[in-house]
Amino acid sequence: MKVLLVAPASKASGGISRWTQHIKAYYDSLDEKIVELNFFDTARSEFIPDDIAFIPRVKLAIRDYRVIIRNFNEVLKKDKYDIVHITSSAGIGLLRDLYMIRAIKKFGSQRSIIHFRFGRIPELAKKKNWEWKLLCCVVKQADRILVLDKQSYKSLLDCGYTNVDLLSNMIAPGVEKMIRSMPPESRIPRRLLFVGHCIATKGVYELVKACKGIQSIRLVLIGAIKDDVRKDLLDISDGGDWLEILGEKPYSQVIEEMLKCDVFVLPTYTEGFPNVILETMACGCAIVTTPVGAIPEMLEEKEGKAYGIMVEPMNVQLLNKAIERLLEDEPFKQDCRKNVQIRVKERYSMSKVWDDLNGIWKEVSTK
Repeated sequence: MKVLLVAPASKASGGISRWTQHIKAYYDSLDEKIVELNFFDTARSEFIPDDIAFIPRVKLAIRDYRVIIRNFNEVLKKDKYDIVHITSSAGIGLLRDLYMIRAIKKFGSQRSIIHFRFGRIPELAKKKNWEWKLLCCVVKQADRILVLDKQSYKSLLDCGYTNVDLLSNMIAPGVEKMIRSMPPESRIPRRLLFVGHCIATKGVYELVKACKGIQSIRLVLIGAIKDDVRKDLLDISDGGDWLEILGEKPYSQVIEEMLKCDVFVLPTYTEGFPNVILETMACGCAIVTTPVGAIPEMLEEKEGKAYGIMVEPMNVQLLNKAIERLLEDEPFKQDCRKNVQIRVKERYSMSKVWDDLNGIWKEVSTK
């Protein structure tokens, strides 16, 4: 079976590209390959932040997608694939997805899979806006749809679509190896960590506000950040030395920071299946986050066992209370740390997700 994986692969920024790199590294490590996996890189020419205005976003998309589509056509003309697996973050990119599906049908008998790598499908199903209408067109024309979380899966089933599968993200073996190679963890009391793009929709403003009144803490922010956002956050903190904004850092340093922090906080407004939560679980972090995307499934309480604390997005007061509870309740915090490490191994190992993915490819190729 020959598969073409259409995904951003050449740049480290962003969850989809990191997922792609994990898949590629695992595939390259296999001694016996039951599929021939090829890659088509859809990385954009530059990072497009979530807060950019609509019209500039459309112009940038047209510029980049014109080149991507031309190159995609050339690849399909040169070779034949049993499966073309396209990752998608929706938005304007749904127009690109529609074109790619049609190109797949035009140039051969390949089957198409669209892998939605975001968690806003339930929200779009309620809004019934232009993005939802485009998404429905994609769902109808693709042979199979993959989603990251149960709510997205249910939303599509409720709308009558039956060509939908649920596929979790995975923790990459390279991350586990990196964790094992580092010195034994030495948690720094009252050290809080955020990792992600430092933009409003990741909840960074609420995070700094929630931490402002907590005594004797250090809040460390890692991730791309604009100068105006940095200034805003420093202003909110009243210039306190408890806030440390590091910007982007090498992956190994990010993992090291996860192993050092007392509590990891991601008060995001929207997610798909965040790799950063998987990584913090593997690092045994106590986690405060929001119940969006697949996070409720990742941290759901089961059989009386706690795996972290989830609070509604944009609620500074609840966020403050959750952080303070983990800082002060040591037995609860230790239980959460132990439980998340067990769960990530049981549910999200690379080998398990790889087997699930191969099963989907095989099923789609034979229909």
